[in-house]
Amino acid sequence: MSDCKDNETLGVDLTALRVATAQEEARAGEDPRRHPLIGISSHPDYDKGESMQVTRTYVRAVILAGGIPVALPCEDGATDLVRPLLERVDGLLLTGGGDIDPEAFGGKTYEEWSKAEVAYVCRTRDDFEQALVNTAWEMDLPCLGICRGMQVMNVALGGRMVRDVSEQQGFVADLHLMEAPFTRPCHRVHVQEGSRLAQILGGCDLGVNSIHHQAISSPAAGGAITCHAVDGTPEGLEFPEKTFFLGVQWPPEINGDNPQLFEAFVEAARQRM
Repeated sequence: MSDCKDNETLGVDLTALRVATAQEEARAGEDPRRHPLIGISSHPDYDKGESMQVTRTYVRAVILAGGIPVALPCEDGATDLVRPLLERVDGLLLTGGGDIDPEAFGGKTYEEWSKAEVAYVCRTRDDFEQALVNTAWEMDLPCLGICRGMQVMNVALGGRMVRDVSEQQGFVADLHLMEAPFTRPCHRVHVQEGSRLAQILGGCDLGVNSIHHQAISSPAAGGAITCHAVDGTPEGLEFPEKTFFLGVQWPPEINGDNPQLFEAFVEAARQRM
């Protein structure tokens, strides 16, 4: 797997909801309406193709931030259900996973000169998540993109990517595709002062983990790259015109070092309730 390898997955069943329910019971006396529903994008079982999965670390991060996680299935035909799905949730979490199919998004995902190989593609997922992003944008639904999720946000709204960070001058591939354990920082990023991301994280310089090989090359219209790695790789993307529409390239759900990112996201979702 290339972008944001999944370290622990759940089949798309009622497991996440059972966990959330148990958490709710532990918070006896709280108003359940204060816990927004967060739709989490799923990914296919790349080995057997018999299930759709959600990484448990995303589920945990949403619960700890006060949200109730709900898996969104990327099955054939699900694209037609995107609007009624998103009308039932308060926020959208776009997760990591495999590369984006070069033919998806109208064939305009990657720069024309970007020719590196892609792996673990799923056109069904790409089309579903394109519809998710576009509909969430229209609804001004709070949206958080992690790793591939940030990349999908960008290309769905007209931005471009490179198939591998090594294709851009000065970018260091080994810096971004770390070896296990993934719970430790492997490089530093600089967050633009005054940006939404800096306000959320409470600082402009931090160490992050990293499990990706693709990268944003140019932001979509209205999007701003507000965080970079030491080699210049884009690490944060935000759209200031929206209530909460941003993403990061590193996977903060794995090591739990940036809980405030999920807390800010869930709080934005709560404000819609």
